[in-house]
Amino acid sequence: MSRVSQQMPLKIENPKIAMVDFNLNKFRLAMGTQISVEDPKNLENLRKRECDILKERVKSIIDSGANVILTTKALDDIAAKYMVEAGVIGLRRVEKSDLRRIARATEGRVVTTLAKEDGTEEA
Repeated sequence: MSRVSQQMPLKIENPKIAMVDFNLNKFRLAMGTQISVEDPKNLENLRKRECDILKERVKSIIDSGANVILTTKALDDIAAKYMVEAGVIGLRRVEKSDLRRIARATEGRVVTTLAKEDGTEEA
């Protein structure tokens, strides 16, 4: 395991670890989803919104108090940029068994989604 970006801190005092089992990469629509865009400005707005969704997800994790983020899945450069700006360490593709072991050792839990019971995502 290593940091996603070399600009991330090497050491964190009093770490607050977020253990997540989902992707932290640019949001993409599901396979087979088609969108008809007539104005090129709308296409740019769509791409911007995809990045904004990722920023909101990373921000909600950081706002929860986490300064170390471990994920079993992908963590792309855009998410890494937001983490670097916040002084957070991010590690991607951590084995699920390792994540469960860390959760047991820290008395934490692995989060599989940011969704609330009503289907909306935590902000």
